[in-house]
Amino acid sequence: MPRCVRVLLLAASLVVGMAAQAGETIIRFPRGANPTDFRYTYPVRILQLALDKTAEEDGPARAVQVSEPMTNARIQAEIERGGLIDIANYPPDRDLNQRLQAIPICIRKGILGIRTFIIDRKLAPRFAAIRTLDDLKALSAGQLKDWLDTKVLRGNGLKVVTTENYEDLFDMLANGKFDFFPRGVHEPYREIEPRALRFPDLMVEETLALNYPLPDYFFVRKGNAALAERVQRGLERAIADGSFEAAFQKEFAESLRHAKLAQRNVIYLKNPEVGPLPNPDDPKRWLQAARIADDGAKRSNG
Repeated sequence: MPRCVRVLLLAASLVVGMAAQAGETIIRFPRGANPTDFRYTYPVRILQLALDKTAEEDGPARAVQVSEPMTNARIQAEIERGGLIDIANYPPDRDLNQRLQAIPICIRKGILGIRTFIIDRKLAPRFAAIRTLDDLKALSAGQLKDWLDTKVLRGNGLKVVTTENYEDLFDMLANGKFDFFPRGVHEPYREIEPRALRFPDLMVEETLALNYPLPDYFFVRKGNAALAERVQRGLERAIADGSFEAAFQKEFAESLRHAKLAQRNVIYLKNPEVGPLPNPDDPKRWLQAARIADDGAKRSNG
């Protein structure tokens, strides 16, 4: 084991030990294959919010990201066997629902299913001419092999090129291995900025968006009813008192404004992997592309 990894694991064990001495429960959350991946920070904050909302009756608890980077497959295996991870967040699919216990409150209000594209800027005119799903089928998307989005895109007739490494997707796009990289509406600007020097021709496409049902749930080990019930209870309280919405807006409001969804042609896709959504018409729980577009049109019409 490399020395740097040993140091990180030792630091994590010290944190857990100190917390245990203080009577604080540690809830272990993954860090991802890339230790600097920003996509993991918001779920940890929402998990901590849920834990804080239940601290009075259940005792203090702290969400801590483990030090060892892991792939999605490893994270799910650790949860399933009661190993190094207690909880993680994923879009649900049939396989995951059979292996793990979902907490059916979407922590990102459905915006993972509102997809804008990272593209090479030389293709911008071609994307601007697209009007329908059939038009889009002439181009190819890039995704990770194990992402649920890969199933969704292929299930709707789109061509998808896959890899097993997230960072490789940017290099593959820049080198023309595929034509567009669909991302959750909150993700592409934050992904392009730190890679701008390496990939100066990558940009966020400005005229299109995809929308399909893609909730983002916490998952725990089947049989870990205490943690599942606590997190769900805490999330419900945060939704009721407005602190969940405040956290959502703090994290995503700027990205949603930047995306200008009201000015985009939204193409709707089916997602057969996801069953009926809980409370689908509750704006405290879901933010849909159609609703955003309608609100934007009303504002622009005065």
